[in-house]
Amino acid sequence: MRRIFACSVLVIAFAGGLRVPGLPWWGLASGLFMIGALAWRLSVCPHDGPLALLPTTTDLNGTQLPPRWFCDTCGATWAANFEKDHTPVRKFTGYDETKAVTAAKRAAELAERQRALALQRAGLRPTGKKVKPVPEPALTTDTADVVPIGQGRRFAG
Repeated sequence: MRRIFACSVLVIAFAGGLRVPGLPWWGLASGLFMIGALAWRLSVCPHDGPLALLPTTTDLNGTQLPPRWFCDTCGATWAANFEKDHTPVRKFTGYDETKAVTAAKRAAELAERQRALALQRAGLRPTGKKVKPVPEPALTTDTADVVPIGQGRRFAG
């Protein structure tokens, strides 16, 4: 669409230049050159439409192609340069034996929680650990704090 518009501007400029009486041929040529340059600039795709990021691939010759941007409007591709700010800093290296025990405990707790959640989602009860019953407080034989209610009828008030 942009190229059609640019070509129509060029044709209108040429027809308008031919209609001007007394215009030298070099004036018409330079005017058409400037209008043509402007029309060419307007016909170039600005790549503001939908763009796609093509992944790193290999071409038919086997050479590695970097990630590329692809313009859906004009079909052009260009390299996608992703600048890296800095390399990551390695803070911990090696193996620490003192942390292995706590890591094993955390892994076991995680596995147990995942198993319990899976059983709960399935509608089953976990059979792993038995829940200890909570002991009920012993009933006292003191009747001093007991308030009698007459004949089983309760009245609010």
